[in-house]
Amino acid sequence: MKKVVFLFLFFAFLFGGCSAVSRLQKAEIVTVFHLIEAKRYNEAKGVVEELINDENTSTWSRVWYSRGSLAHAAWREGLRTNDARLLELYPNQLDVSFESFEKALELEPGGRMKRRLTPRYIQLANDFYTFGERHFRRGNFAEALKAFEQGLKIIEESFLPPKTDTILIYNAGLAAFESRNWDRAAHHFTRLHGFGHSAGVTRLLFELHLAAGDTITAENTILEGIEKHNDNEQLIMALTEWYLERNSTTDALRILENAITVNPDNPIFHNLKGFVFQKKGDNRNAIASFQKVVILTPDDLQAYIHIATCYYNIGVGIDENARMLTNISQVRQERERSAHAYAEAIEWLDKVYARNNLSRDYLQKLYQL
Repeated sequence: MKKVVFLFLFFAFLFGGCSAVSRLQKAEIVTVFHLIEAKRYNEAKGVVEELINDENTSTWSRVWYSRGSLAHAAWREGLRTNDARLLELYPNQLDVSFESFEKALELEPGGRMKRRLTPRYIQLANDFYTFGERHFRRGNFAEALKAFEQGLKIIEESFLPPKTDTILIYNAGLAAFESRNWDRAAHHFTRLHGFGHSAGVTRLLFELHLAAGDTITAENTILEGIEKHNDNEQLIMALTEWYLERNSTTDALRILENAITVNPDNPIFHNLKGFVFQKKGDNRNAIASFQKVVILTPDDLQAYIHIATCYYNIGVGIDENARMLTNISQVRQERERSAHAYAEAIEWLDKVYARNNLSRDYLQKLYQL
């Protein structure tokens, strides 16, 4: 009987002692939060790291939660006051905060911890966005990409309700593009293209596919973009230029005819069509296209110069053919035709020259022609 009583007293003392230690350690966690409130971040770090390294408390969710809160609070205060010491309380401080919160959730996966972490995660995602912008402005594009993608990870892969942040995706894609991380850039821009984000994103994705040598996907992507976006001028221009580089004038004309059918009063499409005809050597049809540009935009002096250039090219072509003729009468007729073409060219140049306040660029082109 005495032996039983002794064992009972022993275990009561043992567990009572553990409870006392537990209360002491919990008090230390409370101390951490008091120190955070008082902005005594280095002292708080000393306390929390002791708890992290103690095998008795390293499995407590509250310890990891307090560490994440400390790292995050110090970073925000450092950003507010421009204090590098607080921004570097931990290496990769925002990552430390997120990883600590994730550890807390792993140790306590219930709804209570999720409710605690929800505002923290939203704030963290916003701060990763801010951090990414800070790096991007300084030209640290690879670091900006990491920050933007970490923000996306919190928004899209955590327990938070699913959300698509197209601004964050765009910034991640742009940071990847600027850092020449083509794979990540293509990944983010492909997502945005799927959402129908913008013609600018589709053009960047088109260029990425071309750079990768995937011309089929590039062409399909930009054609999809032309269908999706009403403001598709830059896409039609890019595709037309690409077709011309490949000498695919038939494809270029097909795209432009479709564009003009949808938007017949857009001078850009008529202008492009004129260039395609010029590329084919069809100066007559090129003139017709450039004349439509003049009708739609009478102040576009460049169109006048294009028309003059086409007439000049016609005259040169006639003269070259005339050299092959032996019949004097035919030669004379061809000379008259070329002279008429040159006169037309001069007439269109005179229309430009008659304008006041011409820039040096225009004057130089006039003199050259």
